[in-house]
Amino acid sequence: MKQYHVISAKNFGYESELGEETYDYFVFPSNKFSQSDVMSLFVSITKYTWKNNNEYPYTAYEYMGTQYCSDLYGKQYYQIIYNGLFDEDNVPYIP
Repeated sequence: MKQYHVISAKNFGYESELGEETYDYFVFPSNKFSQSDVMSLFVSITKYTWKNNNEYPYTAYEYMGTQYCSDLYGKQYYQIIYNGLFDEDNVPYIP
């Protein structure tokens, strides 16, 4: 039975406004990728926000992709979550 790594990546914006688009989901076959391989596809970057006339840095993540999910290459995310390794019959619903 095949197994898959599942990653959820939180989009920028308020959850109430994003609705079902709060997260993008990535599924990678475990026979081609290790957990460290899939996590390394998301590179940490420093972004800045302004508050009270001061600039504050924070860490964001950019998807540096493979042929899997290549349409999201270069997209930036607020948070990356490794959801685990799932059997093909139990991969969570991907919207």
